[in-house]
Amino acid sequence: MEEEQDRLAQKLKCFNLSMLATFLQNASSDNQNPYKHRQTLDPRGKYILEWEVNWSEKRVIFNVTVETNGYVGFGLSKKGQMSGADIVIGGVDPSGRVYFSDYYVPNGSRVPERDASQDWILHTGLERNNQTFLSFSRKFETCDEEQDVPISTDLLTLIWAYGEVDEDAQYHFEKRGVYNAYLLDPIYSLKSSESNLFNITRTLFVPEKETTYWCNFHKVPTNSKHHIIGFNPIFPSEQSQRHIHHFLLFRCVAPEGIEPEALFEGQSQTGGRECYVQVEVNTLEYKYCKEIVYAWAVGGKGIFFPDHVGVPMSEDGTEYFSLQIHYDNFNLLPNLRISSTLQIHYSSELRNHDLAILGVGEFFPGPTSIYIPPNSLNHIIIGHCAPGCTRRILPPEGINVVAALTHSHISSKGMRILHFRDKKELPWLLNDDNYNPSYQPFRMLRKERKILPGDQLSVRCLYDTIVRNGSTTAGGFSTRQEMCDAPLYYYNKIPGRFICLSQIRAKEYFDLLGIGNVTWNDQRKDFTILTPQQFSGLTMEEYGNRHLNWDIAMRNEIQRQHLEQTHVSMCPNNLSV
Repeated sequence: MEEEQDRLAQKLKCFNLSMLATFLQNASSDNQNPYKHRQTLDPRGKYILEWEVNWSEKRVIFNVTVETNGYVGFGLSKKGQMSGADIVIGGVDPSGRVYFSDYYVPNGSRVPERDASQDWILHTGLERNNQTFLSFSRKFETCDEEQDVPISTDLLTLIWAYGEVDEDAQYHFEKRGVYNAYLLDPIYSLKSSESNLFNITRTLFVPEKETTYWCNFHKVPTNSKHHIIGFNPIFPSEQSQRHIHHFLLFRCVAPEGIEPEALFEGQSQTGGRECYVQVEVNTLEYKYCKEIVYAWAVGGKGIFFPDHVGVPMSEDGTEYFSLQIHYDNFNLLPNLRISSTLQIHYSSELRNHDLAILGVGEFFPGPTSIYIPPNSLNHIIIGHCAPGCTRRILPPEGINVVAALTHSHISSKGMRILHFRDKKELPWLLNDDNYNPSYQPFRMLRKERKILPGDQLSVRCLYDTIVRNGSTTAGGFSTRQEMCDAPLYYYNKIPGRFICLSQIRAKEYFDLLGIGNVTWNDQRKDFTILTPQQFSGLTMEEYGNRHLNWDIAMRNEIQRQHLEQTHVSMCPNNLSV
């Protein structure tokens, strides 16, 4: 008992409670403190979580308010399940005594056991008006690797539970759920009540095929420059959210001498058309819509920007946007009616800097350099924004990155955005070694990152293709295929620059695969083989499944080439070495 008290006293000494109280008291709840978050976890509104990051202490403070007179459970999990979770259970018993303990769940089990090292600190516990309130905290790192889950930039699943009684709380998870979160990320909220709202609402009977990309035009409701200060996707049903994989909002610019209305207004009056790529070979008007204004991917949430930046809108007068929506219909359901709304918050109060998106990573949608052997563990694909490209497109003062979205598909389990300068690696812009492809929010950087001419940005994707059940995985449009890219929000906006991508085009690489040329097949919406003749018409996935011997030597060699082979750059809109 004495030893336990000494250990607790030492922990309390390391954590200055008076400093915590001052920190919480002075924190602003309105946009000035992006590390203070509030989330309702229970769909009935009975479990409310607040958390705040104390960077000086490297500690996260959690407040939970739960509609119960029983126990309250809260925990952290990397796997999204009880097994391996780090949890606390607390409450106020009928005598008014506050109880609180640190537990862990051994791997392969669902039953919590008391942690030998009590690393969660209780600050306040009370029960009033049929509600239980607990305030507690934990350091990012506890040096208890076996029984604690580290708090880092990786994605964590928050586990919550509560019951109506206090007895045997650790075994009775009556009401429970999970919530994905990047605990250490800043999040900005809508601050100004003077902002305006531009809604883009779409309803579509999705075709009976796995993958549909649908594009439509929308006239912007302003004729003079405004700033977009945030985006918020709305889904009226769980079914709608389940069947939409991404949004891409493009700015449309008419060629010189043609009025925007003459080119885009007619299309804006229709329900849109099926579209697949935003390139010159597209004969539709979408070829004039190249600059990405906003990207949302599956599981993501809305994004609001810091007060000094905004996305320009109607800078040159009348303007149109094109919204591309990627629908999934893996079960080929008939009469699948899907609705969604993209809320665009904008203001006439201009901010100091114009935001824009720079897309970095692998060429998309289907480069041959995204080609992963079946049943692979930890296969790495890297796409580059090369020094020659940044030297060419960036101004001498560089650009400032404020947010990033790491985007890949169902086989991905880890993503990083690497930054190099003068052949030296700098701290990563963003990383998640616990990546969940079903949860892809735009993430604000804690500190803005300066990118200078001559810098290199590389997007590194880690894949586990066991989920593909023995199939080769190629790059492509479908969610079953793969991508490896990252849109970055940066300022100040560079006119006309929006991508800095790469892919492998080396003869040595194609010789390894045993193919010559590939081409885009518009009917199949995929890249197919041209040569050699005996494989002509096969997609890369079909070819890999039928004709390649994926032995150990072949797997090792293709991984080596993916890591070391020379890439060809797209910078910003043309392929060049």
